[in-house]
Amino acid sequence: MPTFFKASGIIVAMLLLLTACQKQTIKTERGQNQAWQLNTEQSTLSFVSTKNKTFTEEHSLKFQQGQINEKRAFTATIDLNSVDTLIPLRDQRLRDILFETEQFPSASISTLIPQDLDLSINQNAELPFVLDLHGTQKYFEAVVVIQMVNKQLVVVNYEPILVNAKDFAMDDAINQLTQIAGLQNINYEVLVDFKLTFEK
Repeated sequence: MPTFFKASGIIVAMLLLLTACQKQTIKTERGQNQAWQLNTEQSTLSFVSTKNKTFTEEHSLKFQQGQINEKRAFTATIDLNSVDTLIPLRDQRLRDILFETEQFPSASISTLIPQDLDLSINQNAELPFVLDLHGTQKYFEAVVVIQMVNKQLVVVNYEPILVNAKDFAMDDAINQLTQIAGLQNINYEVLVDFKLTFEK
């Protein structure tokens, strides 16, 4: 076979290989940026309150929805009517007096995940986020642990997040709840923990 055709064959083979690599790279990049949907049944949000200075109790809320979109913007909605303290009367008081769910039925959290953060590698990361609660937005930072578990993306906070009711104009409501319950005091600060489970 003439040298020309041999050289041409090698060039064509190299071009085909390069094209295949480019397609694989694009596929991988799209896979990294593919949207993740929050599995609300497997995700949890809890907060610990303190009353009479030393007595602590853990309560929970449920997520309505959430996702990490193709641009790595994360948003999640919390159903404030789902508050569960294991005491129905107290749940109703929190809905009516503290959260005022007729006016503010939900809260939301949002952040933008850096592009250089590889979600497929188990690691710790520090993420700033915004909490929108009771008509007020406030910035927080959370150290989270990101893990891939059985093709699910699981994000858990490494340390509890301190949320102060005064920052969201909810301190008067807590004072009212303190009087109704006949307590010495209810702390304005709560510690929040979460576990977020995402699926593609």
